[in-house]
Amino acid sequence: MGASESGAMSEAEAGAPETISLYEKWRKIYPLWVSGGWQRSRRIVLVILLVVFYSAPWLTWNGEPGFRIDLAHRRFTLFWTTFVPEEFVLLAWLLLIAALTLFTVTVAAGRVFCGWACPQTIWSLVYFSVERWIEGDRAARMRLDRGPWNRRKVVKKILKYSAWAMIAFSISVTFVGFFEPIRELIPRILTFDLGKWEIIALFLPAALSFLLSGVLREQVCFHMCPYARFQSVMFDRDSLIISYDVDRGEPRGSRKRSADPASLGLGACVDCRKCVSVCPTGIDIRDGLQYQCIGCAACIDACTEVMHTMGYGESLIRYSSENRDEGQQRHWLRPRLIGYASLILVMLGVFGYTLAHRVPVGFDVFGDRSRLFREDWDGSVENVFTLRVANREGEDREYRIGFESPLPLRYDGPEKVRVPAGGVESIPIRMILPGDAAGRAESAEVLFRLESLDSPDVEVEKTTRFHLPPGRE
Repeated sequence: MGASESGAMSEAEAGAPETISLYEKWRKIYPLWVSGGWQRSRRIVLVILLVVFYSAPWLTWNGEPGFRIDLAHRRFTLFWTTFVPEEFVLLAWLLLIAALTLFTVTVAAGRVFCGWACPQTIWSLVYFSVERWIEGDRAARMRLDRGPWNRRKVVKKILKYSAWAMIAFSISVTFVGFFEPIRELIPRILTFDLGKWEIIALFLPAALSFLLSGVLREQVCFHMCPYARFQSVMFDRDSLIISYDVDRGEPRGSRKRSADPASLGLGACVDCRKCVSVCPTGIDIRDGLQYQCIGCAACIDACTEVMHTMGYGESLIRYSSENRDEGQQRHWLRPRLIGYASLILVMLGVFGYTLAHRVPVGFDVFGDRSRLFREDWDGSVENVFTLRVANREGEDREYRIGFESPLPLRYDGPEKVRVPAGGVESIPIRMILPGDAAGRAESAEVLFRLESLDSPDVEVEKTTRFHLPPGRE
């Protein structure tokens, strides 16, 4: 091969396009445990939320749970108030208020929810704490994973995954306890008295918790959580973010503790990378705000510790905003924030008014749609109705059924009905117009009245129409 051919090939290879993979290989992140003011506060919040989660299914008042979604009986209980299916719009209303509250918090405080209250973050920290307790701190965990599979490694992995499995199962049992009485569920679990669907309902959430919060962790935030993708739309220049003080920190570089950074032409950042080591998502906040940042403030506490050790003052990383980083005043009252907050207050007011004026019994009257009327051999006309009574209270109630009509109708059905707490009863009845009156009668309205025998002040009315054959009206 000649020199000219060799030179031509080298130029061709040099000009060949570089292949770049669009998929990053998953690398396990080994966060360094860090202490500090922010992390102490964050762990206190975590403990409070865990206590609320685990205790909520056990809280009862007069035998009623504080919160439960009863799918079998198609009702849900919130703060010891039972809602029937026709009131599920209130649940949707409450979820909408919660979503708007999250939007408001995002506008004001950025991704504080992600780092401080998100279930994925909370349970990931719980699993991580167990992992650290069994396998050791960051360096020990890295050595263990890179080392050979010996007896020590196998024992530690078995212990870790067993502890994770118990945590996951406790989460699943508590979660199912929001749908059925947990005091009845646990004895049935201990005696293996479970149906097929109950077993699935128990083990599916446990498996998901083990996988998402124990194994995948930050990958859920990167690739599965939609909130990380659209939260930037809700940000403005005054939203709270975690940022790095470039003016103080740059140029970064290592140095001795006794060295004068000014004489070396360096900033306050010693490039220790501790902020990267403690980050649960493995990012470098010094590269600027990134969507992977969950606002947990671990990097703030890590940098605070290093700056105090070096004697450089406060942390280079802080909760801030774009305006503050540029030396401008941060505005607390902004149109978007005021708009969200006002909307929440209005919706809370409407929701509270609805609850305050909520009638403790639901009453509906449905006519027979397949046959509006029926003529008997004696000339009488009969209409069939279904009275639907929904007891929205936490105790069993008995009701009296009455009616009024300008027609001389005869009522054929029960005069009293007993409905269990939070239950719904459908009562078929017949209204009969005698033959001697049917010939000269006209179609008229019928007013049904439902009166509570336990609470005389509770009375509801519904009006419907009594139908006659054509030519009789």
